Amino acid sequence: MVSEKDFPLKPYAGFLLVAPKLKIMYCPTTKVACSSIKTLLAKASGTYNQARLDQLIAPHIARSQTIHDIGISGLTKLIDMSATEVDEILNSPEWLRVYATRDPLARAYSAWENRIFSRAPGTPDMVNELCQDQMVDGRINVTASFAHFAKMISEQTDEFMTDHHFLPQAHIVHPDKFNYNMVARVEQPAEMQRLVDEVNRRAGTSLSLERHNAGFGIKLDQVCDQHSANRLQAVYEMDYKTFGFATRAFPASTEPLVLTATETAMLRSLRESIERLRSISFTARSLTGFRFGARQIYKSIVRKISRGKKYNDPQNLFW
Repeated sequence: MVSEKDFPLKPYAGFLLVAPKLKIMYCPTTKVACSSIKTLLAKASGTYNQARLDQLIAPHIARSQTIHDIGISGLTKLIDMSATEVDEILNSPEWLRVYATRDPLARAYSAWENRIFSRAPGTPDMVNELCQDQMVDGRINVTASFAHFAKMISEQTDEFMTDHHFLPQAHIVHPDKFNYNMVARVEQPAEMQRLVDEVNRRAGTSLSLERHNAGFGIKLDQVCDQHSANRLQAVYEMDYKTFGFATRAFPASTEPLVLTATETAMLRSLRESIERLRSISFTARSLTGFRFGARQIYKSIVRKISRGKKYNDPQNLFW
């Protein structure tokens, strides 16, 4: 594992992933097609390890989300490489250094839908407390709930930034610090296909980009008015400046989108299922006991010494 002395940018490199076989470095950004791109890289590298799926004790809403476990993807963290390897990866013209971007408002909506509306595992409790459902006759008003989220994130921004799904993309990618040589905008299919083509060229494969996290089918334009857009654009001002996104115009008001009683009940049932999943995962972790914990500490030390080549367990952290 590279030291901060040998790699001063290490504090900014925690998200960076490497596919050594392909000579590709990729910075995954949550809610910016990162599940799809990670899956593409893992399959092209031949490191995608489905055999470990049943060993995971971390909660996941969908099977596709397990790709974020480094033991499943088989990708390597840049910070687990040696100083010599890091220098080559960051500077060699043979390496592809890529990240993807997404319109900040679309990304914020996707993060809200996943982390707050669905109550995905790992969402900070404070965020959920701040973003209570807005109700109409016992039914969830989606439009008002999203507007309330926009208000809360603009007024109490720091509470949301503990969850990287809400972090500005510039804070994750750091394009001013790393020598990227490809950027793919999610809204531009040709740019995404260019990335897929380059991965296939390097791997000798014919893979396509799989779509994950389709959500509920509710579009941003259905729930966002200009006031909410202004608030979110202010929160993500850095992304607009860094990546040159154009601001978008929305109607002054939107027709309320209110779930039916049945839809509200189904959403609450989904949330309860996710909460049970979290509880089961927590119990599984606690029951592993002291011996397991000591063993994990030992394996973590060995993993660092071997730069991630040994004991790459499914229980390790994401990214």
